[in-house]
Amino acid sequence: MPIPIAFIICTEPGRLEGQSLMLAESIRNFCGELKNTPIYSFHPRVGEPISKQTQQAFEALQVIHQQVPINREFHEYYLANKPLVCAYAEQNIDAEILVFLDSDKCLFSEPNEFLLPVNCNVRIRPEYGQGIGSTGLRDPQEWYWQKLYEVLGVKREVFVETPIGNKKIRAYWNSGLVAVRKSAGIFTAWKENFEKVMRMNITPPQGIYFVEQSVLSVTLCSLEENISHFSSAYSYPLPLHNRLSKESRLKAWDDIVSIHYFNLFFYKDWNAQMKSLKSFNRSSDKYQWLCEGVVRYKMPRTSVMHRYMLTVRKIEQKLSVFKLNIQVSNWIEKIANL
Repeated sequence: MPIPIAFIICTEPGRLEGQSLMLAESIRNFCGELKNTPIYSFHPRVGEPISKQTQQAFEALQVIHQQVPINREFHEYYLANKPLVCAYAEQNIDAEILVFLDSDKCLFSEPNEFLLPVNCNVRIRPEYGQGIGSTGLRDPQEWYWQKLYEVLGVKREVFVETPIGNKKIRAYWNSGLVAVRKSAGIFTAWKENFEKVMRMNITPPQGIYFVEQSVLSVTLCSLEENISHFSSAYSYPLPLHNRLSKESRLKAWDDIVSIHYFNLFFYKDWNAQMKSLKSFNRSSDKYQWLCEGVVRYKMPRTSVMHRYMLTVRKIEQKLSVFKLNIQVSNWIEKIANL
């Protein structure tokens, strides 16, 4: 008999170790009836294993960790880990529902929406902002999506609304939290399409980043699946709280089911960033648990200047689409000695 549900994460040496441990700990502490759900952790590239300390902590949390070299062809592109691991899990884990979780997440309540209804094979949430997405025919990024549609055989146009700005864009979903019914074969289709697109060297205007996420989105369109969206309490984009539309913004920590914190805790000003969340009640014990976990797993390790550099580089990438080659970031990096 297959188990009803299993969680899948990726863990490689370095910062992902602390993130995966905090995620697993949050599941075991706060997920109610689903707190004992099996957690499968994969290290999909050749190289040094995760630390003995992390392995022992995983054992204590009953996390099943394996180093399986399934990302060989795209070894330099770490985001390739996601479709490759998900497909491997789909083919090797005997569970009715598989839930992939990025490691930069924590769960704070029982995630009942992970339990897909009978007529639903996939639940996901729209990407938070437009990013590399396209608003349609007049968008400068449209050519990329049209190429993916052509290569992957999309016949029906689907649009979603972003929680930042309520912008209508071509179906573009966030790949950091995906629940699928194993029997639908969605993860395997994602992997096969990802490999096809990578081998054809089809990339967004800004470069290779997010190829795996856009390919997942187009794969779901090509399969013509009945897509269900998680509610706003799931994978809540904490650092983007102040930018979310009124309808998508939560008001209290206890309203959250899970958070997506990106690089928030990577920087030494993380506490100030948390306190800058507008009209948001942080009095919950769960908030305190998170803050203690960030310190316990020694996550903050980078100066704030690094974050500013990433912002400058994003602006440079956007300008490059319009043939404006402005390289301020290299100069700042040299002066700041980053």
